[in-house]
Amino acid sequence: MRRLKLVLEYDGTAYHGWQLQPGLDTIQGALEGALSRLAGVPVQVRGAGRTDAGVHALGQVASCTAALRLDDIALRRALNALLPRDIVVRAVETVPPDFDARRSARSKMYRYTLLVRECRSALQARTSLHVPYALDLEAMTRGAAVLVGTHDFSAFRAGSCAARTPVRTITQAAWRAAGEFWCFEIVGNAFLQHMVRIIVGTLLEVGGGKRAAADVSAILASRDRRRAGKTAAPHGLCLVAVEY
Repeated sequence: MRRLKLVLEYDGTAYHGWQLQPGLDTIQGALEGALSRLAGVPVQVRGAGRTDAGVHALGQVASCTAALRLDDIALRRALNALLPRDIVVRAVETVPPDFDARRSARSKMYRYTLLVRECRSALQARTSLHVPYALDLEAMTRGAAVLVGTHDFSAFRAGSCAARTPVRTITQAAWRAAGEFWCFEIVGNAFLQHMVRIIVGTLLEVGGGKRAAADVSAILASRDRRRAGKTAAPHGLCLVAVEY
């Protein structure tokens, strides 16, 4: 038996999120199925983050314990041969027994991508949110800056969120634009359910002139979900990396 760390990339379009759900296609279910097939016995995995339905990943991390004779490189190849094409194991590493993909994580980075132009995209439609109207990047940047620090993020938390505390520490929250593609990148020690998507939805209202940048501070202080904007669509969100 050995402890394994797996780094995954996936297109979440066809899946009902990361977490295992009976009768539904999930990333965790697909990965556990491939590992169990190789091990000959059921293998359970734990993910660094429970990405929602439709959310993507470049650097999701999972951990598990399994009795597998394949070395790390051979195991990666074997898993990728069994997994569907929209899920890829980028790396496999044998780690100490106490490693836990979720509990051992120090920070996570998410990226939300917008396509800001009049017409939609045929190639990027699955991974970016199409915004057909002008946005004020400077105002959105000012609004995002308010989020950096340790705060109670109740105003940016889904009603179904089961986290024990709404307090989170954000070390980076910034927009960057490269032509028609605008990306919001946020790094924190942990995130509440739908937190990034609600933040993006709120900042889109700032960028569209429906709110002032200064309103973000008041929304954060209110701790009231009703004060924040709509939850942005899942397909623009990607879990980029997890740091340990």
